[in-house]
Amino acid sequence: MKMKVFTGEWYEAMDAFNNWAKGKLLNRDVLIQTHDGYVLTGAGYKHFLTIIVIHPEDPFWDKTQADTKQYPQITITKNTKPEEIKVTQ
Repeated sequence: MKMKVFTGEWYEAMDAFNNWAKGKLLNRDVLIQTHDGYVLTGAGYKHFLTIIVIHPEDPFWDKTQADTKQYPQITITKNTKPEEIKVTQ
């Protein structure tokens, strides 16, 4: 068995875990444990999260899918000519 640890502020740890888990079947061979807590910093409290994953020793489980195409780039065209709108009843 191998272990992966995702830690950081809660959104960073969750994003890293989600990118790793994408496309994997998390069945009974995979154990997932989470720990969360707050840390007092100069700017206030920060919520930290640790996700521990214990998985089989297969190279498939070591891979992380690249998520570059997960969020497609949206282009917006600006209409420079006003169009006339007709309302009918």
